[in-house]
Amino acid sequence: MTDRIRVSCASLCRIEHEGWFLLLLNADRRRRGLYVLSPVGGALSITAYDRLASFAAILETPQNDDLRLTLPRAKLPDFREWFYSGQGRERSPFRELREELVDETKLLPALAPEDVSWDHLWTAEEEAVTARGGQLGTFTHYFLEVFGVRFTNDAVLSALLAAPPESGARWVTREQIEEGARISLTVDGAERSVRVHGRAILRPPERS
Repeated sequence: MTDRIRVSCASLCRIEHEGWFLLLLNADRRRRGLYVLSPVGGALSITAYDRLASFAAILETPQNDDLRLTLPRAKLPDFREWFYSGQGRERSPFRELREELVDETKLLPALAPEDVSWDHLWTAEEEAVTARGGQLGTFTHYFLEVFGVRFTNDAVLSALLAAPPESGARWVTREQIEEGARISLTVDGAERSVRVHGRAILRPPERS
């Protein structure tokens, strides 16, 4: 049997204001009664479907473009080289920013490209067992593209700074992220113990 590994590629947004970082409750886990604060972001999309065959890759959900897939572990170095080339895949965090801040949490009534700017900071890789619904417990190799995001529209930033707890948004400190702290958040009709997750946005990974 082929030794296959799950691969998940995502954008993460480092949204910082005066030493505080904006995190959101992970929507997938929240629906299952698990409360974890993590950076704004989500799956990157693929545009070059023809490359999948060269990696013997199978998309996790063929009905959409998300770069979540399985491939033979031996093909991981080739996939890594393609991913870092940036060709044939999404390279912007804007779609996920708008989906999470406008469509899902309703923190903003709208978000236009001119309201925000971003820079690619670094790409982190890590391996862990996923807690994602439908793939719970599956060992996964993550490619996490971290973007520094700035809001150029003062009204947008003001709305985010005033985010109500029920929205699932919370501004946290660097120390809380570093420690993977647990904080109290009143959401979904009760006070919840919420884990803070997001060390990947704090500093670039060490390279061997």
